[in-house]
Amino acid sequence: MSYMPPKEKAMNKNTFIIAISLFTCVIVASNYFVSFTIGSVHIPFIDITLNLSHVTYGALTYPLSFLIMDILSEKHGRKDVLKALRYGLLIAFLPSCAIAFISNEPHLALRIAIASVSAFFVAQFLDVVIFYRLKQRFPSLWWFRNGVSACMAQCIDTFVFFHIAFLGILPYYDVFMLFLFDYGIKSLVNLLDIPIFYLIAIKTYKKVRYIGK
Repeated sequence: MSYMPPKEKAMNKNTFIIAISLFTCVIVASNYFVSFTIGSVHIPFIDITLNLSHVTYGALTYPLSFLIMDILSEKHGRKDVLKALRYGLLIAFLPSCAIAFISNEPHLALRIAIASVSAFFVAQFLDVVIFYRLKQRFPSLWWFRNGVSACMAQCIDTFVFFHIAFLGILPYYDVFMLFLFDYGIKSLVNLLDIPIFYLIAIKTYKKVRYIGK
């Protein structure tokens, strides 16, 4: 029997508070980690050293914000999800700007702050819009809307961030490589997030529906 998404329900106060708290923490942490590149990583089992000098630690944490929004979008209506998103971005705004000024050189701080806010605003709303469009068009393909919406939105996010933050400061090759490698890692993390999305958003609903029968 194919999966069909649950009837969208209103988001209660506890869910709303937990969601925006987690979302805000992920956004603020990612804004801090994006200032640091991973560098070289040695894999002892196969004796290979990976050069990840173009990848930031933020690429490992930022996809979690899309996972949170997708879980909410699977269970709740678009209006409630967008409300949680707006509150989360609003709360994260000042700490994110402060981190940009603390973690970077003065001449870079303002650009990075503007880049972060612009990229987050565009990408997060785009993720929610794409998710609901795919949910309506392909209701049974939960893995498809989770993976595609996040990957498409994060492509825009990563492109906007690195071009606003570093274009004209770094050679374009370096800007493009930062975008390419960062997005590659984010896409990989998105794929690894799909089982988590299933466990939280899909399996729990299937279990409740089965018990209800």
